[in-house]
Amino acid sequence: MVVDVGYWKKVIKRILTLAITIVGIYLAFKMAVFYMPFLIAFIISLMVEPIIRKFACKTKISRKACAIIVLFLVFAIIVGLLIWGIAILIDEGSNLLSSLNYYIDEGYEYIMNFIDKFNFDDFQLSSEVNDVLKNSTGKLLENVSKWISGFLTSMLSIISQIGTARDIYCYNYTCNIFYMC
Repeated sequence: MVVDVGYWKKVIKRILTLAITIVGIYLAFKMAVFYMPFLIAFIISLMVEPIIRKFACKTKISRKACAIIVLFLVFAIIVGLLIWGIAILIDEGSNLLSSLNYYIDEGYEYIMNFIDKFNFDDFQLSSEVNDVLKNSTGKLLENVSKWISGFLTSMLSIISQIGTARDIYCYNYTCNIFYMC
């Protein structure tokens, strides 16, 4: 039997390429927490560089002073947009939460009324089984309603805690941008 060595070299090469690619993507996602602030700072500095150059040429101020002024303005714009967006997000989230809790309670009441009106005697089950069905469905709906309300409340608290992480990243980006220019 003749073995084609060239074919197996191609197969092994493709398998190794796939494995290295998968490992590279995995490591890139794991390292993203570390290098993402630097990457964002680098992109912002590339966008701000022409503004700094033009500002320095037109005003005859030193490059370092122009960089500080422009970076302060860019930082103020970014922070203003973040604060505005987060304030709207928290406001809309709380409105949504209160509305959803109201609708969950209304749905719970509607289903409980339906269960109370439902005739379990049509299934010809014993009275004990009918009582167990009525009680267990009521308790199940009550637990689901409480779980959903708790979930929505915890989501609102998570949304309101975004500010702390935002402050840390804004400080980190500002320092990275300043030292890159």
